[in-house]
Amino acid sequence: MNNKPFFSIIIPTYNRADLIAKTIQSLLNQTYTAFEIIIIDDGSRDNTAEVVQAIRDDRIIYRRVENGERGRARNIGTLQAQGDYVTFIDSDDLTYPNHLAEAARLVEAHHAPEMLHLAYEMQDTTGKVLFRYNQRHGDLRPALLKGNLFSCIGVFLRQDIARAYLFEEDRQLAGTEDWHLWLRLAARFPIYYSNTVTACMINHESRSVLHFDKKQLLNRTNLLIKYLAQDSEFLKFFGKKALERIEAHMYTYIALHSVLARHNADGLQFLVKGIGRNPAELWQRRTLAILKYMAFNLLPKR
Repeated sequence: MNNKPFFSIIIPTYNRADLIAKTIQSLLNQTYTAFEIIIIDDGSRDNTAEVVQAIRDDRIIYRRVENGERGRARNIGTLQAQGDYVTFIDSDDLTYPNHLAEAARLVEAHHAPEMLHLAYEMQDTTGKVLFRYNQRHGDLRPALLKGNLFSCIGVFLRQDIARAYLFEEDRQLAGTEDWHLWLRLAARFPIYYSNTVTACMINHESRSVLHFDKKQLLNRTNLLIKYLAQDSEFLKFFGKKALERIEAHMYTYIALHSVLARHNADGLQFLVKGIGRNPAELWQRRTLAILKYMAFNLLPKR
């Protein structure tokens, strides 16, 4: 590659040979072309290497590492990134041709900001749009206390910031390590954003977020609170009460997944815990969904 890339796109992947080619191709279709794609294969046991290496483009860098979970994989990619900005995309996400061009426009408009985020949508496997995260206004930082609104898709960090604030590599936090990082960054820097949809998450059955493990989620909740409580800048910006709001969000998240798995008793227990930590959870749409599914579970099975 003769020219230095402006964007470094980090893709951690694990056993996604059936999906990653579409992700890569969506990036190669960008109208803005000054980028590199760094794929960190986190110890895949399928034919991911063959799929990636069959795609011929000098901007693609493939590196296989010993499995260490997605946070470590993203950090490895970040530390070898050559671009002025680092961005992250999962190996089952898709970008639209305007993705990098819109990011470049924001970078110029806001004079090389530390952090920015682009709007995205979620589709099912038939292409039906399930929701769009693009109705935003004002300061996004308080909204991050309500949950990981960003995921990883659409987050761009200036290279110096990305290297100074790496993902937490504790394997037990995996699945929440990105939210943890966004909260830490939000306490330190403004978040610039665009409401132009430039990317898409696909809601397929093998998405890791759909695999529910109550014990694991409880452990992740405790670890997230622990790590944030150790961050003086987070506490200074958001206040100690923010920890209760985050904990409440995680409890109602567990409650929702519990009732989806038809475990009403667990769902009720964690809903009560969530409301106890933050009474405002009572008026959230998630609480209505929990109650709806609890009622549905009580109906006789046909």
